[in-house]
Amino acid sequence: MLFCTVLFLLFGDYVSGSLKQKYISSAFLLMVATVAVKIISALYKIPLTSYIGAVGRGYFSTAYNLCLPIHALTMGAFPIALTKLVSSYEAKGNTAMVKAVRAASKKLFFIIGLSGMIIMLIAARPYSHIVSDSNNAVYTIAALAPSVFFSCLCACNRAFCEGYMDMKCTSISQIIEAIIKTLFGLLFARISMSLLINEYLNSASVLGIVLKSEEEALHTIYPITSASAMLGATLGSIISYIFSLIYVNSKHNLKKADKEYKREALNELVAISLGLVGATAVQSVSSFFDNFSVQYCLSSYNTSVLENIFNSGSSSVSTYAYGVYSAVLDFKNLIPSIVMSLGVAAVPAVSSSFESSDQRFSNLMTSIFKYSTIISVTGGAFLALFCKDVLDIFYSSNPDIAANGFRLLYYSGITILPCCIASTAVYCSQALGYSKKTIIPFAVSAVIRVILNFLLIPISSINLVGALISNFVGYTVIALWNFLIIIKNTHCNLNFFDVLIKPLCASTLTFFVVKTVINGYFSSITGMVGLCLRVLFFVVIHILNLFFLKCISLKDIKIHK
Repeated sequence: MLFCTVLFLLFGDYVSGSLKQKYISSAFLLMVATVAVKIISALYKIPLTSYIGAVGRGYFSTAYNLCLPIHALTMGAFPIALTKLVSSYEAKGNTAMVKAVRAASKKLFFIIGLSGMIIMLIAARPYSHIVSDSNNAVYTIAALAPSVFFSCLCACNRAFCEGYMDMKCTSISQIIEAIIKTLFGLLFARISMSLLINEYLNSASVLGIVLKSEEEALHTIYPITSASAMLGATLGSIISYIFSLIYVNSKHNLKKADKEYKREALNELVAISLGLVGATAVQSVSSFFDNFSVQYCLSSYNTSVLENIFNSGSSSVSTYAYGVYSAVLDFKNLIPSIVMSLGVAAVPAVSSSFESSDQRFSNLMTSIFKYSTIISVTGGAFLALFCKDVLDIFYSSNPDIAANGFRLLYYSGITILPCCIASTAVYCSQALGYSKKTIIPFAVSAVIRVILNFLLIPISSINLVGALISNFVGYTVIALWNFLIIIKNTHCNLNFFDVLIKPLCASTLTFFVVKTVINGYFSSITGMVGLCLRVLFFVVIHILNLFFLKCISLKDIKIHK
């Protein structure tokens, strides 16, 4: 399947025809790549967790939490600005400025990537000490830091291609990065774990430090194996960048830009990016404080209470709890990642459509949000119905994660819609040039989420479900606010009954029908066979409901040649 996907991305042609069809084709390529990447990531993180345990996953997630706001700034604002500029000048036939933008972007992204890496290295020790109440996460953060630099260079190449609505560079480079990360991350983790365990068994020490018990030894080993695994992610970003560079030079090989245009292109690129940087910075800071508040609330818990909630006697029970939460997020985040591909593909499509005609723009926007909602509620219903099955299968070697995580995954499914639809709405707002208007909703959402985290997570009966509730409320604010921004400034005619109500009704109907039938007829069929039958029944019923409620039609899925 993966091989066929790569072949399709390499040699498949985009659908010709209307802008809507080109958008759907571009979005489809990104969705295929995203699903492939998430499958590969699951193959990476699940066995990785068996090597490093939930505590190691806690260190692993701590590193990513620090990286995310820096990564969002380097991979969010500037690539969108670059894509917007390239698509604009390409549409006007101004090749000279396209070449100038390309030359200016390479310098700008180099500086941004290098700065991001340095900031991450400087912040590693204070962040790991404050958040995880331990300096052990610093090794994992240091191993991940170089990936910020190479990811930024790769983002420059991806965004340039996206300006031509060429999503192949982005799609293939993502798959390459995921494969390298998986192969070498697991290899490095296994080698380091094996060497350190053997050292302890032979000499009762790890890296020359004498340890009194196996638990103490594992507590010392997990941070090192987590850092070793993270080296795979850094290597993946390097190989991905090399591929993207080769692709751009072969597919969009431009002659040297004229010096007189370079400064103009750089100034324009920076000017467009400033509004995006402000919005992205607020978004990154809000995500940072959201994650920080979750970890802080867990670390502030009475240890015995948290041990009782998670039935764990780990000496780092707060890190263990956050590791379980992170393992659940691996599955939850699959759905927003797929929906995000619709937003990425929307940037050049929405800009072009808005400049063409009001009706064309309204039709495209309706399609974007309708597809986003359908994918979101379908994925949410699936996670809610099969939460325990999914975790039992993928974490069979870590049954404690499945036992502690299935409740979180269930609530992730039923609260997922705002998390998905908000990203699409934000991308559309930014593509239309309303980046500054998205700052306030992100700030308001951040305050709401942090307050709710501090209010709900300390309640033992709610615990980490409180983080899911706060995300639901916070992202609902972002989604609704951005809907208002788009409608008010563009007078877009969105039919919310078609965009939101009908898909929600379809998924709700599917959930209760499938749940009732499964409890009545499939409860005795266990194992993989039983799960496959239940999933097949879910797919058939949901497709029928989508057609029955006219959420989709044959016209929607028709390919025009």
